[in-house]
Amino acid sequence: MSAPAALAPALIARARADQVAQLYASWHRTTTSMLLGAALLCFVLWGHAAPAWIAAWVALIVANQAWRGLLVRAWTRARPGIDAARRWGRYWSVGSALAGGLWGLAALAMYPVSPPHQALLIVCVFGAVLGGLNLTAVYRPAFYGFALPALVPLIARVAIEGDEVHLYTALVMTVVLAFILAFGHQLNDVLTRSLAMRYENVDLIAELKGRTRAADEARAAAEAANRTKSQLLAAASHDLRQPLHALGLYIAALAARAGAAEWRPLVGSVQRAVAALEEQFEQLLDLSRLEAGAMSPAPRRVAVGPLLARIVADQAPHAQAKGLTLRAATTRLAVRSDAALLERMLRNLVANAIRYTETGGVLVGARRRHGRVALEVVDTGMGIAPEHRGRIFEEFYQVRGAGGRRAHAGMGLGLAIVRRLAALLDHRVHVDSRVGRGSRFAIYAPRAHPDAARTGRDRRPRPASIAGALVGVIDDDPASVDAMGALFATWDADVAGAADAPQLLAALGRAERYPDLVVADLRLADGGSGVEAVRTLRDELGFVVPALLVSGDLGAAAERDARAAGLMLLGKPVVPAVLQALAAALIARGASETSPG
Repeated sequence: MSAPAALAPALIARARADQVAQLYASWHRTTTSMLLGAALLCFVLWGHAAPAWIAAWVALIVANQAWRGLLVRAWTRARPGIDAARRWGRYWSVGSALAGGLWGLAALAMYPVSPPHQALLIVCVFGAVLGGLNLTAVYRPAFYGFALPALVPLIARVAIEGDEVHLYTALVMTVVLAFILAFGHQLNDVLTRSLAMRYENVDLIAELKGRTRAADEARAAAEAANRTKSQLLAAASHDLRQPLHALGLYIAALAARAGAAEWRPLVGSVQRAVAALEEQFEQLLDLSRLEAGAMSPAPRRVAVGPLLARIVADQAPHAQAKGLTLRAATTRLAVRSDAALLERMLRNLVANAIRYTETGGVLVGARRRHGRVALEVVDTGMGIAPEHRGRIFEEFYQVRGAGGRRAHAGMGLGLAIVRRLAALLDHRVHVDSRVGRGSRFAIYAPRAHPDAARTGRDRRPRPASIAGALVGVIDDDPASVDAMGALFATWDADVAGAADAPQLLAALGRAERYPDLVVADLRLADGGSGVEAVRTLRDELGFVVPALLVSGDLGAAAERDARAAGLMLLGKPVVPAVLQALAAALIARGASETSPG
């Protein structure tokens, strides 16, 4: 297990010891997740596997968790130091490997004959691995020890069936496994660096207090550490978004091509799992950027109606999957805020409302309140008891249900990020709730004055067909280029992909066609820029080819660069439906305004 570079070995050792301690502290959560997953698998396979096998498998799962419970007691009594952390980490990793092996054994010993139940078994095993990602990725040996023994036997068992559908499914599962391993590996590096930097900052502060004569020097070092952390977060935001971006495009392409009815639920389950992974990833990065002071709001006039409509459209599939209604009240109000940060706050509130609502629905809207605008999210969910209302905005705090169990899955970061963003924007957040009746969350933002240029009706271009168009894709990540090609192919468009502008020009020359649209990554290899790539293409081709930018870097600098170039910017992971609508609009506009000369 390699240590991240450019950090002192002593800091890495302290970070590893902290990670091992987190493993032991999360035993109750691990056990709850494992037993719930086992119960779900038994329910799925009941009547399709021998009862003796099911009983024996459940007994082994319980025995393994009981052994880990004894290990936790021994850890608590021993209170091991940094030098012993690696040894105790190996003990825990053995338990993770046994747990993963038991899930892999279930795939081999209890594999059902019925294709629908095979799909449910696949969803259960992959769900167990993805659901435990935030618990196991904290320590890399435990992560690999669980994920590989659980998924490799399942993939092999599916491939053994031998027919085309099963072989294709095994291939897709292998690709998803590769993305899970890559994401877990990189997430562990980010967590390790974050912990090591925290200890580095603690040491710097202690030295600052003890050596008053070195105060200026220590302050400069602390500021340098913060700058390094901000740079790390920017790099992590880009590098970790790349596999998620490509995975989302691959899954969207797979969904468009899944013809067999029995495989559509499997594809839908994988899409939901990826969406949950993206949400947790976004929350972790948001929290890290807020702690590092890396967010700089850019207040401007924000029309509320289109913002709410966009959020409702994106969250509608999650509500429909639970049988809930989700709608936005019509409004022409506008507020003064940072559009991206305000949208992030409202998305968190809507997602939280859907998560905690089982019947009824969720309504979002806006109304005037004492010179300000209250942006409200109202649900008919479980409600929040008074003793929890003061703590729901704390990091990692989650309302517990009966028996002390968490009411819903998640990391407990959504409302904490809302609170921090509200403080950053000088907005106010208020909550009213009644247990069993529902909750109302409101964000109070300054009302913006009417803009005469915007009072008319919203006349967005209607999405046009992009069938037959040639789309040039510039991205230094080959997986992203391939995934973009697979997605545009489902819309009957052709794609020419390259890592930079000269390579794309060569590809266009071979195709003997002008591009109808260019999609470029904002940050390219060796300091390259998507803006410069688009400018080079337009100069060489001799006309203003329609173009848009995508990026995993969603900071203020990225938005300024895109805005200065007059280009649209989509954040990674890109939402396929948004990409399709915007691409169609740009192609239609280009066809009416430009012609290659």
